[in-house]
Amino acid sequence: MTLQIAVLLPKSDMFPTLAKDFLQGLKLALNTSKPDLDVNFIIEMTGLANEESLLKTCEKLLIEDTIDLAIGFCADNLIDDFTTLFNSYKKPLIRVDLGASVIKNEQVNPYTLHYTLNLWQSAYAAGLYAAENYGKKASFLASAYDGGYHLSAAFAEGFQTAGGDILRFNVGPIDYKQTNFTEMIASIEKEQPDVIFAGFSYKEGVEICKHLADASFNGNIPVMAIPLMTDETINIEDSGLKNVQSVASWSFVDTSEAMQKFQNNFKDAHDENPNVISLLGYEVGQVILHAQAEDGTLPAKISEAIKDRPLKTPRGKIGVNSKNESRPECFYVRDFQFKNQRYENHKIAELNNPVSEELLEKFQQWPNPSWQNPYQCT
Repeated sequence: MTLQIAVLLPKSDMFPTLAKDFLQGLKLALNTSKPDLDVNFIIEMTGLANEESLLKTCEKLLIEDTIDLAIGFCADNLIDDFTTLFNSYKKPLIRVDLGASVIKNEQVNPYTLHYTLNLWQSAYAAGLYAAENYGKKASFLASAYDGGYHLSAAFAEGFQTAGGDILRFNVGPIDYKQTNFTEMIASIEKEQPDVIFAGFSYKEGVEICKHLADASFNGNIPVMAIPLMTDETINIEDSGLKNVQSVASWSFVDTSEAMQKFQNNFKDAHDENPNVISLLGYEVGQVILHAQAEDGTLPAKISEAIKDRPLKTPRGKIGVNSKNESRPECFYVRDFQFKNQRYENHKIAELNNPVSEELLEKFQQWPNPSWQNPYQCT
């Protein structure tokens, strides 16, 4: 039989080849593990995936009843309708995302699996780690964009849970093309916190790194950044910034067999290094193979099919929590280093995932101050 899989992909400034990257990762997982698998991909480009046209595209596919599975990004403002649509038609959906926002109860149903990179959970773990290892006083430097979602709230919750105190929240300009961070830097120099939490990405992230590198406290006050701020494919030149860490569920310099195999196979197939979007696509491919029944079909209730069967992925073991979201077994504290003419995120500590089911319920109360992008920083 031929599996009919719809893939709904947005455009991106931060990852301009997002569609290609995701599909390359997805197909690599299927081709290397099951080369004889017969799959037909129905590719739909969805813009920013934040307009009603996304839902219309999905409903057309569902009415025609020709797909076995849909995979897609969706903006926060449409998630309720997006997941309800597939629940109504009883068709499986893997909603992919970087995981900057908490999954709400109304977005949970057995036909939807939320497969993410768990960024807000890693921010919570980063807050705990920072308070326990750097000190109890923190200052925030955050973009008006990346500081939203649930990233700042998660770090603050973790930091304060471990006895920390937030001295000040410094928010960047709404016009992200402005790169004057003078007031932010001055407030850090005045307060002398034990740690700085930095929530920026893409071009803003590159610019804030340069400004922090020029500050008097460079190297003396540790910077705990969000993972996208230390992305290796965006930070090309050495900014001179020192003592920068991040917490994430992956590291491309991880020496584990699974991560090395993924990277080597990707390089052999495409003659380039994978990025986080490729990694996300690859693991979604692993989910498909993991969920597939002996007769080759895919179960409609896809989240239930893998809930008690953890995946072995390049990020380690990945399970599913009560919100039907992927749940990594651990997070990594990574040191941002410029080595061999390129940046790398080196693991310096491994943390058990601290986000319990009780916390998932507690965090349901958080408002979501996002910009309604299909994922953090389009």
